[in-house]
Amino acid sequence: MSGETSSPQGGENMSEEKPLLLDKILETWKGKRIALAVSGDNSFTGILKDFDEEIVILENVADVVGNRGKALIVKIDDINWIMLLE
Repeated sequence: MSGETSSPQGGENMSEEKPLLLDKILETWKGKRIALAVSGDNSFTGILKDFDEEIVILENVADVVGNRGKALIVKIDDINWIMLLE
């Protein structure tokens, strides 16, 4: 059993290093205005409300064309980049 447990943990630890850094950064950016690109084509700005390992939630959102919305939920896997605007 310990062999089975240690092998997956080793793989998980390597893949979890980047999300840990992302978690640290996004935690400090909560409540601030950010910009992000989704799937390379769409860019949005908004206030970072919350996030987890799967999604990011923005409030008071606008896209590059000027469309506005109250909130946006984006899968982290679909985000190309995130920029702090404040």
